[in-house]
Amino acid sequence: MKLILASLLFLFAAEGQLADPDQEARAQDLMREIRCVACENEPISNSGSDIAADMRERVRTMIADGASDDEVRDWFSERYGEFVLFRPSSKGFDGLLLWGLPFILLVGGAALILAVRSRKASDANAIKPVPPEDV
Repeated sequence: MKLILASLLFLFAAEGQLADPDQEARAQDLMREIRCVACENEPISNSGSDIAADMRERVRTMIADGASDDEVRDWFSERYGEFVLFRPSSKGFDGLLLWGLPFILLVGGAALILAVRSRKASDANAIKPVPPEDV
């Protein structure tokens, strides 16, 4: 039994997985949050490209070295830009614009619709038909 477990562990290690299951779970979670720079709309956990394999290995190396999740995300965003993260940070003006603009547009659109409806209602009341005998 120990021989079978040792051979399975060797196979998983050969694939690049971490020996600690908790660390591997963290690495897998991070790999689902990081975008492949070659595929662009696919996480590195699902991508088959060579650069995604390198990125997966880098995530595992950093996790094994004791890096936090934020440190791993920061490392990738520094090298590849904020686009590499599926959930960009909300720091600074760019983050405020990214997360706040949809709500501002929603409120602005609602205000515009209400203003147009109000104006149509007031215009409809302002026009009075002229009786035929006055013409």
